[in-house]
Parts: sequence; structure tokens; C-alpha cells
Amino acid sequence: MMFLFLAAGFPVIAQEVEDVSLVLQDGSTLRYALVLPRHFDTYREYPVLLALPPGPQDRDMVDAGLSRYWGRQAAAREWLVVSPVAPRGRLFFKGSEDVLPQLLDELQKKYQVEGGKFHLAGVSNGGLSAFRIAINWPERFHSLTVLPGFPPTDRDFQRLDRLKGLPINMFAGSKDKEWVDEETRTHEKLNELGIPSTLKIFPHEGHVPASMDGEMVMDLLETLRPVPQESVGSPPADQPGDAHETNQKPEG
Repeated sequence: MMFLFLAAGFPVIAQEVEDVSLVLQDGSTLRYALVLPRHFDTYREYPVLLALPPGPQDRDMVDAGLSRYWGRQAAAREWLVVSPVAPRGRLFFKGSEDVLPQLLDELQKKYQVEGGKFHLAGVSNGGLSAFRIAINWPERFHSLTVLPGFPPTDRDFQRLDRLKGLPINMFAGSKDKEWVDEETRTHEKLNELGIPSTLKIFPHEGHVPASMDGEMVMDLLETLRPVPQESVGSPPADQPGDAHETNQKPEG
């Protein structure tokens, strides 16, 4: 399943974005956008977000995702964000996902990645990609957030048990019934497997909920960072509200 994501009307990216190219083992090149924390220190450990773009997953869509969600907010909060462009237009749930472990290896060589793992998020086609990647390599991630997203194939759905121990948050607009139905099905399966997940449906909103902005996304991601030992036992931060939220198996 594919869904086109329109960038029109998004704010202009204000944070500094670096264009980086990584030569892969087969000699091809993977391009990605990199946003560093505002006061970046090479020797400091940072939370790192792998952000998968929507639509055709080209550079325009990378910019759209950075503008709306994980650009300025992440830089201000001292996060490092990496958003890759699908090589040769092949989506990250259509084969290009296989190159991403090389990207993660490269990032871990260059930066001090908090807790040795990444946070994973995606929008629309990026959400489908995020589920595929998390299922394939769950040991590499602290969390999975999709807005919206679900396992792209039945085979992925049948492998959801691989996500045990990974916090999963899903979002959708109520008007997008097909995606809401798929996310609800995924949420129910995760509950059946004993894997905690959160599903939030924004009333009267479409495929990509307008209410879900960068501040809300980053507020959530902050709560998903590994807890320092001295902070164990502290009350958790509030998560984004103003939506129908479900942590148990939905009725009906």
C-alpha cells in the first residue's frame, strides 16, 4: 500500500540540514539529511532518530518530514536526526530497507548514540517502512513511532512478536478509515502478544493528522529515551493528548 503525502503549506526548514552521502558496500550511494543538535559536541552522547519520509521518500519528502516534525524541535532539544532518501526511488519497505543497517553502523562509528540504539519513526509510507525495519532489526531500536503506519505485508504482521520489549506508538486521523482499521488490527495483535502499544485516533482528521505537530512528536520521543539509573522510579512525563487513546484492546 502506498499513500502520497503533500508537502504544500509546510513551514520552511529553519534548522541547518546537512546533505550527506554514504557509499554502500555494493558501490552505490545512499543520500540522507542530517540535523545536528544546536550545540553539538563530538564527545557527547545524543539520542538519535532515524526518520523515514512519506510518499515517494525522495528528498522533497525528507524536507517535508523535517519541516513538520523532526527538524527544529529535535535540534533545539539536543537530538540528532537522520532522514534517508530512498535509493533509485525504491521505497524502504520495497527493498531499500536492506541498506539501512549499513547507515546505522556508519552513524554509530561517527557519533555517540545514546544507549547504543536508535529511535525509529515514519510518516505514511515511512510508517510502513518503519514497521518493516523494526521487525527486521528490533535489537537496534529504543522505540517505534508511526503517524500513521502498520506492518506493510501479512508476513510482517505475522512477525510482530519480534517487537517484544519495544515501545510502539501509532497515530491516525479518524477520517482515514482504511489506515485506522489496519492500525487497530495491529494494536490488537500486539496486545495479544503482550507487547505494549498505544493507538491514538484524532477525531475528524485525515490521513496525516494536522493536530500532530513537531512539538507533540518530540514530547513523546523524550519520554521514550532510556532512563538513567538515578532516575529510575521517577514519574513518567505526560504523552500527547487531545485524541482518543487506547492502551488496551479496543472493543468491538
